[in-house]
Amino acid sequence: MSSHKHGSSTRIYNKFEHWSEEDCACIHCVNYPGKNNPCPLDKCCIADIKQEAVRREAAADGETA
Repeated sequence: MSSHKHGSSTRIYNKFEHWSEEDCACIHCVNYPGKNNPCPLDKCCIADIKQEAVRREAAADGETA
């Protein structure tokens, strides 16, 4: 019976925050059929994540402009 609690000196490096538009590119998808071939899916399996990535990057561009 072990309790895996992190001590006060435990650090988590490279903490994931969110996906970028590049991370959501079709070429990275497991369903990617290859260049010049249509996607076999009717709806993108990560459409909601991709939409959020586009929104975040547009907001970041708007802040710097």
